[in-house]
Amino acid sequence: MSTEQNPVKRFLGDVDTSIKNSEFADWYPISKKEFRDTVRSPWIWVLSFIFIVLFALPALLGLYFNIGQQFAEAGASLTTDAYVRFALPIAAPLLPAVAIVIGYAAIARESERGSLKILLSLPYTRGELLAGKFVGRSAITLIPVTVGFLTTLLVILPSQIEIAWESFLLFALVTMAYGVVFTAFAIGLSAAMKTARRTMAASLGIYVYLQVFWSNLGAGLGNLLSDHANIGEVTQLHVELFVSLLSPIAAYRTLVREILQGSPIRSRLLLTSSPQVTCEEMLGGTLEMTQTGVECTNAALPPQYGTVAVIGYLLLWLVVPLVAGYYVFENKDL
Repeated sequence: MSTEQNPVKRFLGDVDTSIKNSEFADWYPISKKEFRDTVRSPWIWVLSFIFIVLFALPALLGLYFNIGQQFAEAGASLTTDAYVRFALPIAAPLLPAVAIVIGYAAIARESERGSLKILLSLPYTRGELLAGKFVGRSAITLIPVTVGFLTTLLVILPSQIEIAWESFLLFALVTMAYGVVFTAFAIGLSAAMKTARRTMAASLGIYVYLQVFWSNLGAGLGNLLSDHANIGEVTQLHVELFVSLLSPIAAYRTLVREILQGSPIRSRLLLTSSPQVTCEEMLGGTLEMTQTGVECTNAALPPQYGTVAVIGYLLLWLVVPLVAGYYVFENKDL
């Protein structure tokens, strides 16, 4: 079928032409070339395979051969929410690592090879170069994520598992945004660092700290202020919760839990060392045991812990590294 006859190709061609002719798309040729060059590399397909194996298959096997049997014996219906609960502990640490691998060499590697000077001799500014690299590499990051979700759907559709479309699609959307955030983080460091090796070391160092140690930072800071500034227990819990939410990994986890539980309060309580005090003293609610678990009823969640605020904290890890990386990149000698 020719391009003229294929509606998908014709639509993509129209989109491509519209972006090219846009007043604000000077970065588009860079992102398009970045995407085409990288997608030809076999390692992107290796990453896609790894993501499918580590992200989709274990959860699905668990649903079919373990959780699924338990639900069937109990006579209860099984939905994709159980799959999301399986996938969350895998996606939260795995996707940032994939995004860092995709983004860390975007600019630093070209600077090492000298090809960056050639690229900047063309009519592109450093800002347009950074924007093009970000868009192209972000699109590449979304390939293994999209393949993983599509594989999941292909396995689930013929099964007896009921698809909870709203929570499943929201989980997919938040996960894609999470991958793009860490791609921006890696590219910002790549723009600021002199070599790809340093970029990888810095990216992985910060990633390990966020993954392993950040969860203790809020509680530790709260205890420090309690010991030396005589703050009360409620203020201490405010510090703990706020600092915890500043981690992109914690922000992603609590957003996904909120999608599953339908309650931002319940998902935020899991980030504190004392859920009961947080509920009753900090939020003014009552902690009750229900059929679905512990609930904090009649509580008011302050705006800084609400859904919009948490999304904002997550996106800060997209904006700040890119802006800081651009500032260093714009002012450094190549």
